[in-house]
Amino acid sequence: MDPLALDEALARHPGPLLVAATAGTTDAGLIDPLPDIAARCSAHGARLHIDAAYGGGLLFSDRHRPRLTGLDAAHTITLDLHKLGWQPAAAGLLAVRDTADLGALHQRADYLNADDDTEAGLPDLLGRSLRTTRRPDILKIAVTLKTLGRTGLGALVDEVCARAQDFAALVAADPAFELYDTPTLSTVLFRPTGATDEAVAGTRRRLLTEGRAVLGRARPDGRLWLKATLLNPHTRPDDLAPPPAPYNKP
Repeated sequence: MDPLALDEALARHPGPLLVAATAGTTDAGLIDPLPDIAARCSAHGARLHIDAAYGGGLLFSDRHRPRLTGLDAAHTITLDLHKLGWQPAAAGLLAVRDTADLGALHQRADYLNADDDTEAGLPDLLGRSLRTTRRPDILKIAVTLKTLGRTGLGALVDEVCARAQDFAALVAADPAFELYDTPTLSTVLFRPTGATDEAVAGTRRRLLTEGRAVLGRARPDGRLWLKATLLNPHTRPDDLAPPPAPYNKP
């Protein structure tokens, strides 16, 4: 997000506005200039939501936490701990500065929170989550934090971010591949040099069906790129290098 363009847009549209910034885009892991965006929102009286679903895990790391400077200025923040938190896919969180923003949880539905049931001691399901039948994934988050603590989780974050840098260096050094950019988080975008989009898509499917690699796909510049998201902290640099001949099949 361009802070200057944001400032101009906020000036053209006075009134209650919500700005949604991103700390860790899905395709490339990019982080918006959060302090500048927060300053513009404050100056214009706009609310700020930050989607930190991917990048929020950097908070665990002493090394990488400064990349999220400005996160504390948000009114609401989205966190998805199944990425840099190693939790189940449904373990998402919404953090709010003002508890009044959780007012939606106070909706009334007689079949969920009837007064006489509440008075009799039965749990008020709607008051706990809008998704009343979701699994109790918060228990897994609590156990992980109790076991590893912020320091332990931070070490895992440091490992996968380092492996992304290692993999990006390998790609950049190989003329057979093109690197999109230096990774910000643990995602590396790359593609075979000179390949068509159809060839890139076919390579991805072939690697998947042969059981050799599970790669995502992205179009950050209109071209199709292979997306490697490194999330296994036990991966070592040698695991990323191509195998020696004759096992290195084309």
